[in-house]
Amino acid sequence: GVLDNLVDDATKPMVTCSTDGLEKFILGPVVVGGKDISNAVAGYQLAPNGQMTNTVEIQLTFDSAAAKKYGELSIEMLALPSPQNRLASTLDSRVIVAPQFNEAIPGGQASITGGFTFEQAQDLAKQLKFGALPISFDLETRSQISPTLGEEQLRLGLIAGLIGLGLVVLYSLFQYHALGLVTVASIFVAALLTYLVITILGWAQNYRLDMAGVTGLIVAIGVTADSFIVYFERIRDEVREGRTLRTAVDTGWKRARRTILAADGVNFLGALVLYLLASSSVRGFAFTLGLTTLIDILVVFMFTHPLVALLARRKFFAEGHKASGLDPERLGAKVRYVGRGQFAGPRTATRSAGTTPTAASEGSRA
Repeated sequence: GVLDNLVDDATKPMVTCSTDGLEKFILGPVVVGGKDISNAVAGYQLAPNGQMTNTVEIQLTFDSAAAKKYGELSIEMLALPSPQNRLASTLDSRVIVAPQFNEAIPGGQASITGGFTFEQAQDLAKQLKFGALPISFDLETRSQISPTLGEEQLRLGLIAGLIGLGLVVLYSLFQYHALGLVTVASIFVAALLTYLVITILGWAQNYRLDMAGVTGLIVAIGVTADSFIVYFERIRDEVREGRTLRTAVDTGWKRARRTILAADGVNFLGALVLYLLASSSVRGFAFTLGLTTLIDILVVFMFTHPLVALLARRKFFAEGHKASGLDPERLGAKVRYVGRGQFAGPRTATRSAGTTPTAASEGSRA
């Protein structure tokens, strides 16, 4: 702001404000400088009987030359009305404290009170004692470097994440065939939502993705894949029991969602504990892990399950095509008795209790 460009000339008046910006001051020339303060200590004020009170004060001690000037100044300012009887102390052109005089101070020792906490008084005492050290900086050299090491680590982290993502996709397609495409689509939706959330946080809260955050995203790939595996295996278990695909999807979802919520709940709780208790370098990992865990729940409930339920109505999946990943024969589905002398086979056909084994086998493949 404007105060950053002020030249604090001790011999001239100055217009400034307090460090919190709540008060404005017109200050006269400096009478007693910071170098004239030989000591400044925070403590508790003593009562007339010598007992310590709860009032926090800052005790100032001036050198011999400044003690005389300070004593004369205190007598002059006692005669002035408020706020002209206040003596301001400045640091970097801003007023850090401006107490008023209550009595003359001829002995070179003064105290400042004002409702401080002990920690505030300690900080203020350090500013009064050390704030005026005659230190200046001269520019010797200037160089500009790029954060190549951090950039390289971030690039390698992203590559590792892409490799992990590719392996998950390959495993899903190998294990679940066409059903694995649901995994690919769900991971794409989860990645898109994660990107949008991180982008919005970067725009609104100045959030920046670091290496720890990338690590959290990599771990999240496994968390997301685990949810799909739990769901798909539940569906396969129901198909093995001889149920139709639509029934298997509904029953499998009811059982799988409890497991998914429990697993994601544990992951989110762990991420929350890490974020609250760990150092700042680990918080990036905890934040992205917790964020992607919530997104995983959202995607599984709002996208994956509805998509699988929709595919279960399609002939390719409903009839258990060999490339669907839900082929009853390949899964070893049982022939199940459904009542009234009827049996449900791997192909969901029914037969009567009186058919021969050969006919039953053929009927089950109709």
